[in-house]
Amino acid sequence: MKKKNLCLVPEAKSLGGPRTFQQNLLSWAEQSGKFEVHFDAERTDIDAFLVIGAPKQYFKRLIQAQKQGIPIVQRLNGMNWIHRYRPSGLKYSLHSEKANLAIAFYRRFICNKIIYQSPFCEQRWNKIYGELSKPSRIIFNGTNIQKFHPGSSAPDFRTQINFVLAEGSFRYGMDFGLDVAAELAIELTERFSRPVCFHVAGKTTEETENRIQKQLKESGKPVEVIFEGVVDRQKLIRMEQDAAFFFSSEIHAACPNAVIEALGCGLPVIGFDTGALKDVTGNAGIIVPYGSDPWKLEKPVCGPLIDAAEKVIRENKTYRTAARSRAEACFSVEDMAEAYLEFCLS
Repeated sequence: MKKKNLCLVPEAKSLGGPRTFQQNLLSWAEQSGKFEVHFDAERTDIDAFLVIGAPKQYFKRLIQAQKQGIPIVQRLNGMNWIHRYRPSGLKYSLHSEKANLAIAFYRRFICNKIIYQSPFCEQRWNKIYGELSKPSRIIFNGTNIQKFHPGSSAPDFRTQINFVLAEGSFRYGMDFGLDVAAELAIELTERFSRPVCFHVAGKTTEETENRIQKQLKESGKPVEVIFEGVVDRQKLIRMEQDAAFFFSSEIHAACPNAVIEALGCGLPVIGFDTGALKDVTGNAGIIVPYGSDPWKLEKPVCGPLIDAAEKVIRENKTYRTAARSRAEACFSVEDMAEAYLEFCLS
């Protein structure tokens, strides 16, 4: 009997959530043997399309699929908004607005099913671009919890405290969280009377790196930042196994993959209560109020975040256990993949 097959468009090339998601789906489908997942949009036996964003190069093919009655499912993340408050050039701003409109067009007119990555994501799209009557489902992201796993022994923070930030990129206005991380690190040296080092995994700019280094140097405290750049999976896992906590610096994330991977490593999460972060983290960390208007990227109130970091460090074993348990219960790639394929191919 022929296996049902799902075509993913477009194939994600850049670092970050979409690429990780697609690779997870491909790996699971191959291992399970139940379905076939691929990127060949010209095949004549496609049972459904799963679309990320609004791929212009596949517009004609998807219109053809519509006429043939082939289901077209759209996977929706958050929408672009940071460029409105932290400009990164006219070209980038225009690109961001154009992308929002194109995705909204696909959502309303091209796709006949929608998958939202979190309740926050669904609420945001409904609020800005209107509710739709077509079938939809909320499916959180997942990760390979066999690969993202705790270390063989608990980390030791008696001589130095380490924490981690990880995103595909901290460019194009996404660097504001690094200033908060610097303030957090400086304050933790006061509370624990020992050096603090935070590791930043992801693309940054030289300008941002210089600004943060200057901020730390002027503090006069024993604090350090290591800009790791783009790291491979194994290095990221080792970093997270050795850290005290993961600071989720993204504001209004729809369903942050980096947080789910950290939970898999048994790494507690702290951050501000925006987007889907509290829904994802659950009891595996501490999520605090932003304290001002996050939609305008006003400066947050950092006191509660620092308190959260201190508590997580002092009760690290308890939070590490909760983090791993949360990943196993809620974010296995197998459960995510089955939910996607069942919804797309039903």
